[in-house]
Amino acid sequence: MMSPYAARAAIVAAAVSLVTLAALHILKPDLHPSRTMISQYALGPYGWVMALCFAAFGVASGSLAVAMVPHVRALGGRIGIALLLTAAVGLVMAARFPMDPVSTPPAQMSRSGRMHGVAFLLGVPSMVLAVLVLSFALGQVSDAGWLLKTVAAVIWISLIVMIGIMLKVGPGKPPDPNGPERFVGVPNRLLMVAYAVWLMVAAWPVARW
Repeated sequence: MMSPYAARAAIVAAAVSLVTLAALHILKPDLHPSRTMISQYALGPYGWVMALCFAAFGVASGSLAVAMVPHVRALGGRIGIALLLTAAVGLVMAARFPMDPVSTPPAQMSRSGRMHGVAFLLGVPSMVLAVLVLSFALGQVSDAGWLLKTVAAVIWISLIVMIGIMLKVGPGKPPDPNGPERFVGVPNRLLMVAYAVWLMVAAWPVARW
């Protein structure tokens, strides 16, 4: 069966995403982790490392979706798999299309910057919804159901905090170095790290078969 191989690929790809994300904090110390979103690592000479990170997240998501097909038969689980595949597309798009510098006016955004925005809108909602749906679906067939739900809660809390900060700052408002935007990088990083952990936890039972 392809399922165990796909699950192992998901674990390896998720691990690669974590390693590359950690490496970027060493390669680009000029970007303050708490003040910047991880997409900003795509700008500059080490942008290919961020592209690799996003691509690894996409491969991990797609591989886990393939691995789950034989084991999740309920409608909710199937919806979760479809969401996971959509998240994979969004993450690969983020790898292919890096963002523009944060100071770029909307009217002057490049095609790559606009597509990165589309990737965010496609990938992040699909990702967090897939985590929620599949955590409950897999909880019925996996001994790690409680852990999946715990990590899913971390993902959702991180997303809510990140959105709250972004709404607080708002478009068109002048930057405030002492404002809430100085913390936006923390929930952003926690979201992606927790997602990588969730992928590995979800894939592990199938990978052992």
